[in-house]
Amino acid sequence: MTAIGRNDACPCGSGRKYKRCCLGRDVLPLTFTAGERASALDALVRFTQRAEFDEAQVTATAAFWADWMDRHADDELLEAMQLEGSQTASLEWFAWDFRLANGRTLCEELLARNRDHLRSGELQYLEHMRLTHLRLYEIARVRPESGLDLVDLWTDDRVSVEERIATRQLVQWDLIAARVGLGARGAPVLEGFVYVYPAMARDDILARLRKAHRPFRRGPAGDDLVAFFKMHGGLFHALWLDHTALPPLPHLVTAEGDDLVLARVVFDVTDRSAVDGALSARADLQRQDDGSYAWLAAADVPRRRPRRRAGRAIQMISARVTDEAGPRATQGTIVLEGTRLVLETTSRPRAERGRTLIETLVGASARYRATAYEDIGQAARRRDDQPVPPSPVPPAIEARLLGDFYERHYRTWPDTPLPALSGRTPREAVQVKRLRPKLVALLKAMENGAERQRQQGRPAHDFGWMWGDLGLERPPR
Repeated sequence: MTAIGRNDACPCGSGRKYKRCCLGRDVLPLTFTAGERASALDALVRFTQRAEFDEAQVTATAAFWADWMDRHADDELLEAMQLEGSQTASLEWFAWDFRLANGRTLCEELLARNRDHLRSGELQYLEHMRLTHLRLYEIARVRPESGLDLVDLWTDDRVSVEERIATRQLVQWDLIAARVGLGARGAPVLEGFVYVYPAMARDDILARLRKAHRPFRRGPAGDDLVAFFKMHGGLFHALWLDHTALPPLPHLVTAEGDDLVLARVVFDVTDRSAVDGALSARADLQRQDDGSYAWLAAADVPRRRPRRRAGRAIQMISARVTDEAGPRATQGTIVLEGTRLVLETTSRPRAERGRTLIETLVGASARYRATAYEDIGQAARRRDDQPVPPSPVPPAIEARLLGDFYERHYRTWPDTPLPALSGRTPREAVQVKRLRPKLVALLKAMENGAERQRQQGRPAHDFGWMWGDLGLERPPR
């Protein structure tokens, strides 16, 4: 068992030191059994399902989903609500944190009504759990099959929890929103659903929590962090949807500024040789080694300023090929196979222009059949559903090649200007006070990604040298 020191962060999550919070209180559950914990949870679940709480659950559900509901369409909301994690998290928040009209949580209401019918261990467990709430933690160290060392990102306090299964899935610098309670042996443990966020989400999550905390501090609860975090369980959930479960796709546009859509324009060919000759005669159709044709944009193709959308990254999608006059953007690919001619391109306007171009070129030698459009999100989901073919490269050779690539790339990284560092190199950014935290966050994110690669049995770079090379002290494990 891990002993809780007097000056350690209190495992109830209040943000205060143990000696100034739960030390010596009768509510500390040091004697309940695993069976009593299970029966206490069962009693609470049955209590929340009473018909008298149906209206409260409707209110709680609306509050829990409010942040995400305001920013997404109905079909996206339905998809999110069907996630198993969403359903579990919503029910837990309703039971532990949501305040009824009388000011009590359902857990507190159960204790008030049925205290005499609960066993001693069940009482101790519920008395402690009513004080718990979600907090944002960074994983400082994973102790395999043993536990996790966490840093509370609101107070910078550290807490060590006993955990086994999660140590097989989480890696250093992961962010989690979790409810820390006390286990049957008296040691801190993770209770209930755990939100996992990518390391790079740290700044956004903290910014949104602080934004929510500013008006809360002006209210009657003031500096009561327990009340604040209990109230904002839905925000942790919305952040999980945004960063982990259903992250938004970037807004992709073509070089002309049109929304990126995968388009497939199909023709039936009646005279293959005539079609092939017509395509070969066009200067803006360049024949490739595989027999297909790259449809090149004009050198002076007009480019519109892309429309910005809140919360979306914008990328200019424009492949290029090189001809005698220099590099030119590719608008699409034309493939002639048997009795079919297919133009594949990346926007509706390109598909329409391509159809007109082909019809003008081939005349009666091919007849237009149909055009099919596919949203980039649909294409991504379809790709994710397909099994990844095994690499033809032997694992040992692949590991060596990747290792060499990583070594070359990351040895030059400290001297590479980066947009994330306002155009400065990491070596320059370390000298700028406002940029140093961003640099540390980047290093943590790279280490986090490398550790997850190792966890999956893939080659990964060791970034340990980079901290010293940049003159930074690596955060303690």
